[in-house]
Amino acid sequence: FLLPLLMLLCGCGIVGDKTASVSLFYGLNAILSFLLLASYLVLIKKKDFWFTVLYVAVLIVNIGYYLLSTASVLDTALWANRISYFGSVLLPMSILMIILPIIKQDYKKWLPISLSVLAMVVFFIAATPGFSDIYYKEVSLIVEDGFSRLDKVYGDWHFIYFVYLVGYFGSMIGVIIYSFCA
Repeated sequence: FLLPLLMLLCGCGIVGDKTASVSLFYGLNAILSFLLLASYLVLIKKKDFWFTVLYVAVLIVNIGYYLLSTASVLDTALWANRISYFGSVLLPMSILMIILPIIKQDYKKWLPISLSVLAMVVFFIAATPGFSDIYYKEVSLIVEDGFSRLDKVYGDWHFIYFVYLVGYFGSMIGVIIYSFCA
């Protein structure tokens, strides 16, 4: 289903037609994300909280990307970017929390609370563009060939998001390796 869709979106045509379809692609991803979430909620009897968080986070990210790609003013684009980051900080946390029970690794009640606080701190830092220059020193909206994107110069605190992601992926790999060795 997705391969023919991608071929249609990227097929022969003028450049503007191809790039304008980026917004269509993001919109279709958001719709597909919603359908997957709805299917999970309706079809799965024993729901896992962290799988629900994962599905919701993917939907939020895709909605943010779609809104950013269709934004016509910088303020709207920054809000769409914030929406995307909100979902993005939840994704690695939910994946780690899904992995832990699969590998039969117990954790204390404070772990998800601490990780949620960390996620919100990272989100609030990533949400500062438009209010502060700590995350993006400069940001402008580029509307080109039918879709919008942000042109960014990263600020001094942008590395925090990178450390956040690397820390999660390292943790995921670490707990999986630990489970094989234990």
